Amino acid sequence: MAGIEKITKEIEQNAEKEAAEIISAAEKEAERTINKAKEECDAILAASSEKTNRKLAEEDKKTQSQCEQAEKLIMLETKQGVIEDILRKAQVKLMLASKEDYFATLLKLLEKQVQPEKGEMILCEKDLGRLPEDFAAQVNAIATKNGGMIELSKDVRDIEGGFVLKYGNIEINSSFEALFEENKEELVDIVNEILWQ
Repeated sequence: MAGIEKITKEIEQNAEKEAAEIISAAEKEAERTINKAKEECDAILAASSEKTNRKLAEEDKKTQSQCEQAEKLIMLETKQGVIEDILRKAQVKLMLASKEDYFATLLKLLEKQVQPEKGEMILCEKDLGRLPEDFAAQVNAIATKNGGMIELSKDVRDIEGGFVLKYGNIEINSSFEALFEENKEELVDIVNEILWQ
């Protein structure tokens, strides 16, 4: 019996030793698997975090760019509003000038617009009713100097200031509204340069 017990004991010891080795190997394998899984999870998290940060940075940059664009647009609209206001005030200032200055301005305009032919100057009703006594003579002196002749028309035009020159079927609109509109780009550039350059 003692021999069987010894063999049984030896088998038990071998089994325990083998079991311990198997358990130890399994634990090591499990630890390696857990560490590998942990490394993969960390890599996935890092990649995901980097991707999220990159997307956030892109969105932030995009939002900042949109804000800058909106700011530029608001500034541009504000500048345009200021320029439009200044041009309106300049036109009103011409209209409200003293009678002497107003008609002197019309004569200067005429010097630039007169043609070397016979024509007529058509004014608005308000201006026709307040003409200086020598205005017709001054108009003709300018026309003659340029090889033409101009009559003051008894007809009126629905304009706020300035005049219309009529040469047969051709009309040159020298009303303040038309002149400001025609030269708007140049006037805007001048005001812009004065204000913001």
